[in-house]
Amino acid sequence: MDNKDFKKDYFHKGLTAFLVVAACVVFAFLVFKIDVIWGAVKKIVSVLNPVIFGLVIAYLVNPMVKFFDKYILKLISGKKNIEKRKRISDIISVILAVLVFSVIIVGLFLLVIPQLITSISSFINSFPKRIDAISTWSNSVLKENARLQGLLNRVLEYEKNWLKTDLASTVSNMAGNLASGVWSVVNFFKNFGLGLIFAIYILFSKEKMLNQCRKVMYALFSDKTVGSIISWLSKSNSVFSGFINGKLLDSLIIGLLCFIGTTVLNIPYALLVSVIVGVTNVIPVFGPYIGGIPSVILVTIESPIKGLYVGILIILLQMLDGNFIGPKILGDKTGLSNFWVMFAIVIGGGLFGVIGMLIGVPAFAVIYYAFALFINYRLKLKDKPTDSDRYSDEALGLEKTQEEEK
Repeated sequence: MDNKDFKKDYFHKGLTAFLVVAACVVFAFLVFKIDVIWGAVKKIVSVLNPVIFGLVIAYLVNPMVKFFDKYILKLISGKKNIEKRKRISDIISVILAVLVFSVIIVGLFLLVIPQLITSISSFINSFPKRIDAISTWSNSVLKENARLQGLLNRVLEYEKNWLKTDLASTVSNMAGNLASGVWSVVNFFKNFGLGLIFAIYILFSKEKMLNQCRKVMYALFSDKTVGSIISWLSKSNSVFSGFINGKLLDSLIIGLLCFIGTTVLNIPYALLVSVIVGVTNVIPVFGPYIGGIPSVILVTIESPIKGLYVGILIILLQMLDGNFIGPKILGDKTGLSNFWVMFAIVIGGGLFGVIGMLIGVPAFAVIYYAFALFINYRLKLKDKPTDSDRYSDEALGLEKTQEEEK
């Protein structure tokens, strides 16, 4: 080895040692300063909230933009300048999609919020009377069992006292925090309004932004790597958009069917129950139970027999959703087994709450897909089969080996 090669080898070893030490220092800093780092991340996310809102709104509205764009292009097909015609179609499509989205959101607030407030106020005001009614009913039914009757009366008396004392103090404390709550609501609508503006800009310039991203990728990676990244991103978009939009449409249908059913059956708090059932249905697997149990309890306090009706209605709706509506709308968008779906929901919910339970399934599906691509790539390099069935005990000859050992 000559002097030049020796110096080059020495330099590479020294650089490797330096990078290893630097990585250890960074890892130690991350471990011991995790609270500081997490606080900084939360601060950055808080500042970027309008941009995040804009990205989410643009992502949700984009399918509508494509839908309008397809038909508007046909309507203005008489224009000779193709580029100008496309530009006009884009502008009209974005404006229409944003208007429809805004009308839906505002309409939901105007229709649902007043009704929810009325339902909740009615429930609170009628609660003491319902307790007295339950007490009278229990006394007549349990008159032969004085011990059980006395226990139930003590529970009901505790509830009445709680309404008079503890609830009043709780309401007083809530009033004290009203200013911060109002500020949170104002801040939400501020972020939503700014996010809507960001979404409009994103939708208008999405093609240019995509071209710029591809330009950066081709500058940093090889053509083959860029092709793999674009393929993976395309699959990710297909999984996310298909699952989220499908789940929102599915939940809207279930909420409407629930409202029709509760209205026909003359169920109290019909709109409140329908909103709870529809919103919680967005969460896969656990959503129906999260929304169904409180809804049944809510109606049962008003009328036990109608509470039973609500329970049966929710079960029928979930059977309809699970066997017909859900499969028709969602199909097999994620490609995950039931085990991995539940795993993704539990992990996502534990880390990010309700939002994590919603996006956990498509996010895990994307990770699962990327991992499967990597594993299949490694197997192909070794000239191994990629079909999982080829690695069973029988295919690998492990059963014969086990019998020989016996």
